[in-house]
Amino acid sequence: MDPVTHAASGAVAMLALPSRPVTRWAVPLAALASASPDLDIVFASTPLQFLLLHRGITHSLAAMPVLGLLLALCCYPLWRASTPGRWSFGKVWLLTCAMVLMHIWLDVVTTYGTMIFLPFSHERVRLNGVFIIDLLLTLPLLWAVWRWRRRRGLMLLALAWVFVYPALGVGLNARHAAQAEARLQAENRQVSHLTVLPDAFAPFFWRVLFEEQSQDGMRVREQSLDALGRPRAPETSHQAAPVAQVTALSRQSVTCESFFQFTLLPVVSPLRAGDAPETPPGVQDAQALLFYDLRFGSGLAFVRRLMALRPHADIPFQLMVETAPAEAAPGAANGEPRLLRERLRFSDSKRDSHWQRPRAPRPPTLAEWLVGLR
Repeated sequence: MDPVTHAASGAVAMLALPSRPVTRWAVPLAALASASPDLDIVFASTPLQFLLLHRGITHSLAAMPVLGLLLALCCYPLWRASTPGRWSFGKVWLLTCAMVLMHIWLDVVTTYGTMIFLPFSHERVRLNGVFIIDLLLTLPLLWAVWRWRRRRGLMLLALAWVFVYPALGVGLNARHAAQAEARLQAENRQVSHLTVLPDAFAPFFWRVLFEEQSQDGMRVREQSLDALGRPRAPETSHQAAPVAQVTALSRQSVTCESFFQFTLLPVVSPLRAGDAPETPPGVQDAQALLFYDLRFGSGLAFVRRLMALRPHADIPFQLMVETAPAEAAPGAANGEPRLLRERLRFSDSKRDSHWQRPRAPRPPTLAEWLVGLR
């Protein structure tokens, strides 16, 4: 979820309380506390660190009390002895923990994936209920903050909206998924891994993704849906990343392993000539491939046109690899293709690892494990 929505939800939560410390810092501090978990990007200097840290340990349920404690210390005006109606430090700590939990909730209901079980698991939780930017969620919160002097009941309704609206989106998602599965079964199609995603302007538009076997191998199909879950456009088709290839690359590289754990139904295509590296001397039949994720696209033509206008417009999250057959690059396990070089590029944030040799996965140190690094 975007930082404006996070901050607005924190402000609404503070204004909805029956009483609060009499200081002009009360609402801004609640807003900052609610948005603060996204400071994780400050510590990510490489694309791999961005994958592992963003929506990582600062969004973890296990780390929530620790982050809440740090935020409570920063909210000194709320428990300062000279503040009229001041709260105890413990009450401030409870507030900041609640702000972190609300932040986690608003991220979990999107499609990005949030690692709420770190450091014990890198599993990403995504409920696919709302788009990453949803004006139907954000604007009522901003309006309530603007009108806060009118009545507290308005703030309570706005606070309820933070939870009810995404929950309704999750429910609609489940309905549309069941409807899509039934429709495809009625067409005698054998599909797998069917997933419904909110599109821009959800709940009025959605997308369905699924895998299907074809004469050309496994394909990932994509189709735009309307508010009732009915197809509104023809299907598009993309080459699915073969499971064996994903497994082989993940075994040889921590970057590949992390990227494929991040993706949802990854697809693959030949790398554009301008992005492909020079083949190392002595290596025959090298292949340059691009892996990416359809999750961050849109089924709406005008939205795609708008996305194309953004600076550095490109596929948002890209993994490029250069591989060679086992016989051309001895040393690969079980005769699988050898990963020669890799490149992780995130166009919107301008993070680029550039071409580099892969680093094999290894057990993390204790410090790395605690913060979710590898």
